[in-house]
Amino acid sequence: MPKPITAKAFLPLAVVVACGDTGDGSAAGGADPADRSEPLAYGVRDSAGVMIVESARPAQDSRLDWTLGGEPQVSFGAAVGEAGPPLYQVGDATRLPDGRIVVANGGSNQLLVFDGVGNYLTAWAAQGDGPGEFRSLASVHRWAGDSLIAADSDEGRVSAFDLAGNHGRTTTLRGAAGGLRRSISSDPVGHTVLDVLPDHSMLTRSLAGYETAGLWRWDHAYALIGADWGDGISLGEYPGPEIYSDSYREGRMIYVMPMRHPFGKNTFTAAWGDLVAIGGNETYEIRAFAGDGSLRRIVRRDWATGAPTQEQMDALFRESFADLPDDERASRLEFAAKVPLVETFPAYAGLEADALGYLWVREYDPPGTGRETPIWTVFDPDGRARGFVETPSGLTIYEIGEDYVLGKRTADLDVESVELWTLAR
Repeated sequence: MPKPITAKAFLPLAVVVACGDTGDGSAAGGADPADRSEPLAYGVRDSAGVMIVESARPAQDSRLDWTLGGEPQVSFGAAVGEAGPPLYQVGDATRLPDGRIVVANGGSNQLLVFDGVGNYLTAWAAQGDGPGEFRSLASVHRWAGDSLIAADSDEGRVSAFDLAGNHGRTTTLRGAAGGLRRSISSDPVGHTVLDVLPDHSMLTRSLAGYETAGLWRWDHAYALIGADWGDGISLGEYPGPEIYSDSYREGRMIYVMPMRHPFGKNTFTAAWGDLVAIGGNETYEIRAFAGDGSLRRIVRRDWATGAPTQEQMDALFRESFADLPDDERASRLEFAAKVPLVETFPAYAGLEADALGYLWVREYDPPGTGRETPIWTVFDPDGRARGFVETPSGLTIYEIGEDYVLGKRTADLDVESVELWTLAR
């Protein structure tokens, strides 16, 4: 299923094309939080058995003494002529207990395996519809015992492998459809795996649908599916990213062009210890659910709202399309001129949880801030804001261990590399 078009990847799609959901979003507006002078403070209260934790916005001197190395400890995949298949459309990566790194390489629909210093070892799985094969490989996760699971984002299938690459089983995950009022089928829709909890239950999300015109968000159903791959526990429905679509006709064909809104809202998730964190970044509020689906904690943080301007959005589009040929740039700018302005910036830009039970919430960078490195507010296992941490510019984070950060970097000409950075706490 094709992904929604972003400002940097803008192509017409064929008739009746569904746009899939993506996970990387944008988020929170206002002044640079590092410039705020309020002391770090928080309050905790109980509301009908749900713990509500409200924190002040961290001040500059509240930054944690957690740092990443000056350069990646391991980096592979970017060099031309490097041994092994090229990295392309990498969707995820995980580090095994023996130091090997397994990469979900969406371009070849294979799990590529590298040793602890980045040397290519082997490939598991392949493209196809059979057991242990993928059509749209999206994620890979450590799982029960000496095994891992990998998910197909289009087919709603998940496959298990042992740590030698032997396929164990493949199951199609299905649940309640998101956005029933827009569903084109009465059958339960497929789910894809987003994360795995310590008890090996799987956090899943229903697959996306699409609309052909206007600014819209598709509702996704979220669920927890146990290690026995049985019936799931519903965590409710939440809207996906804000997308603007337009369509036009050429002869008998109708083409749909979707674009991810540059300041659009989204829903983010993370396996936060034995809880599931779900947050919609319309506001700075994150809800944490237990394995039985009950709401256990609400985390809130002070944030400064901000409203984007038409000038900011126009400048962002011009910058995104600047390197394109004249005719292609003109076509994209013509489409971008139809995109409506949203009322506010998002409250934050994403969620990650680390191996020690801390929740990392990425700050949103409005246009013009000039900030080169992403900043994250780190919340402790009880939900209290502890301070800021910086991560390398351009690094999409897949996994945060006790002493490392694993992610992907995309260079010029869409050349991808996977990097492992040391994390000193």
